[in-house]
Amino acid sequence: MKYLKKIVIASVIFIAVGAIAYFAYLFPFYEPETSDFSTSIEKLLSADYLTALIPLFIIIGLTAAGIVLVIVLRKALAKADKKQSRFADARTGRHRGNVPKQKPVWFMILRWTIMIVFAFIAIWGGLIFGMGISALSVPVLSCPWNTEEMTSSSCYYLSHLNELFELPWQSILIFFASTIGFILLLGRAICGFLCPVGLMQDIMDKNRQKTKTEGIKLNEKMYGAVTPARWALVLVFIGLCFAGGNFCNFCPAVAVSPVLAGMSTSLYISGFLMVLILMAGFFKRRAFCMVCPLGTIMGFFHKISLFRIKKDTQSCTECGACYEACPMGIKMIYTEREKVNVTSANCIMCGECIRCCPEDKALSMTCAGIKLYTSSRKKIMSGYEPDKTGRYAK
Repeated sequence: MKYLKKIVIASVIFIAVGAIAYFAYLFPFYEPETSDFSTSIEKLLSADYLTALIPLFIIIGLTAAGIVLVIVLRKALAKADKKQSRFADARTGRHRGNVPKQKPVWFMILRWTIMIVFAFIAIWGGLIFGMGISALSVPVLSCPWNTEEMTSSSCYYLSHLNELFELPWQSILIFFASTIGFILLLGRAICGFLCPVGLMQDIMDKNRQKTKTEGIKLNEKMYGAVTPARWALVLVFIGLCFAGGNFCNFCPAVAVSPVLAGMSTSLYISGFLMVLILMAGFFKRRAFCMVCPLGTIMGFFHKISLFRIKKDTQSCTECGACYEACPMGIKMIYTEREKVNVTSANCIMCGECIRCCPEDKALSMTCAGIKLYTSSRKKIMSGYEPDKTGRYAK
């Protein structure tokens, strides 16, 4: 009965989202007078580039307005309902206690550096470095609408299978070899290290922290409720082409990469979705990653990916810090008491669980068996300073 309910919910979501995706082209979010798909270094330095950025400015403005509106409504509801406001901190994930601010961790600095560099390459790499490897396909990094991309994006042909098998067999082989190769090599580390949409969500989360805005904390039941939506989006992503639809009119990534590259493109429901994703990413870190169809497909291969999250069950004290820190709500990482490999299909390899683990070597990230990053009590305590009695306080 439990699985039947999820199947029914997923089916309803699939029909609703599929219908919206199919007719997405009828609802333009932004439509320039003339579509200009040409990009060049000269264009990026001209006034025409600002014109191409208009839809992005609109998205940023609507996102900011939406965030302010949500904050105002939350404060108004808490003020109107005193009983409800008593438990507001527990519901939203805001903690009144002193939380130590750790010193910068080398792993996080490296991850942010890689995300920024690859986002830059994904958008402007073709213009700067040429398109010598454009025949290769990778799961992310490029948007198919950006004709000056440095590489080809897997997402286009995975959502347009009918077009994929019309290509010469050599191109089909290159597509599958490069796509599967990248997935097997990196797994969902692609989501945590390379995905431009993931970078934007992380930036929104940092903005929330800097503005000291209350986030939204999901519980285990809420995370479970996301599952039907995730599978429904996978079905829409793969199956829409057979109904004659175009997932690119529905994809939120289209609203960013081509525009930043200087392409005057028309945006449909993808523009509205990007506003919602940025708003959701502000209040809940990596909100879109929980339902991303491409990320879900890459998660299928997590058992044969070179990247692993491993756990020393003897060192674990079951404090739950890893679960609290995980943006994907993966609970098994702290409940598992037997297996060493605790890698989940939903894990994006962001390393937050390891960063927040207070026990030495209880959690670690490995690549091909080599440890890249391990938990450390010393790093956790770096946010505290000893007082006159020798005890640690913030």
